[in-house]
Amino acid sequence: MSTSGASNPFSAAFWRSPRPPHAFVLTHDRLVYVGPADPSRRVALSAAPAFRVLTRSLPAETFTPGTDGSPHAGPALAGALQRLLAEAGTKIPAASLVVPDAWIKLLVIDADEPERHAREVEEVLRWKFGRAFGEPVPALRLSWQPAGPGAEGTRVVALAAAEDAVSSWETPFERAGIRVGSLETAAFAVSVLGSRGAGEGFLVWADDTAVTTLVYANGQLRFARTRSFTDPLEAVQDIRLAVTFGLPARPLDAPPGDVTAACAAGPEGSNVVEALRAFRAGAGAPEPDFLSQGRLVPGATLTPGAAAGEPSVLVALGTLAGGD
Repeated sequence: MSTSGASNPFSAAFWRSPRPPHAFVLTHDRLVYVGPADPSRRVALSAAPAFRVLTRSLPAETFTPGTDGSPHAGPALAGALQRLLAEAGTKIPAASLVVPDAWIKLLVIDADEPERHAREVEEVLRWKFGRAFGEPVPALRLSWQPAGPGAEGTRVVALAAAEDAVSSWETPFERAGIRVGSLETAAFAVSVLGSRGAGEGFLVWADDTAVTTLVYANGQLRFARTRSFTDPLEAVQDIRLAVTFGLPARPLDAPPGDVTAACAAGPEGSNVVEALRAFRAGAGAPEPDFLSQGRLVPGATLTPGAAAGEPSVLVALGTLAGGD
């Protein structure tokens, strides 16, 4: 997979668009801001821009689990945001917000002409997601996108989160006068950069305690899966299974797609990425194209002291690239 092109396939639907020129990345223990060094200018990544990076640590009590296990943000997030904005010293009218992959549930189904039968598709998705969230099923923030031919009809990739959890993440920004113009997950944010020019291949993002695999065929997202992991080798097996599901069927005597297909993976140094690298080396496949700022956004410069190798910064840059 070339790491040099295609826009995020959810840019029109997940969750709002277009993306603003400012991005916040929220994790369990940090809030990261990335925006233009000159706030009066909207910049494009292709123009070798300079970005300002600000970070605030979050205390352990920032999040509490909801009844379905979703992390709900408490007052500590608002406090960290206010301190960060005071340091930024500039008005941010709108921003994208990126959250860990594990905070959003992901589902793939096949449907008959989904765009003509959108209401029926959404009913099926809410029922299937409801089983994952458990009883009582919470109100859901739901988004879905056709993803090419499926085994039966059209494949649909869908994402959902508990509405009360999403509201707890967004409300501190809205109360600070910042409209959340796009809400997305880390893997899909990175994919804006990492899947550019994708023909047939797959992208892996090991985010927090979850790994997401995005599979492309003919330049189109065909399959997606997020799974929690504890053992990197088990995570690699799940990645291989996702690639098998996502790529077109191959002759029985053909080498498997998880070996022959191009692969991009990150963040570099992740134990899952290292395990995937070892598997591909043992199978005689090229090593993955590593998803890093140096490879994907070589012209961008960051404020002094900002960590260029920080995954959250790359995630934010992917979100900002979606606004180009």
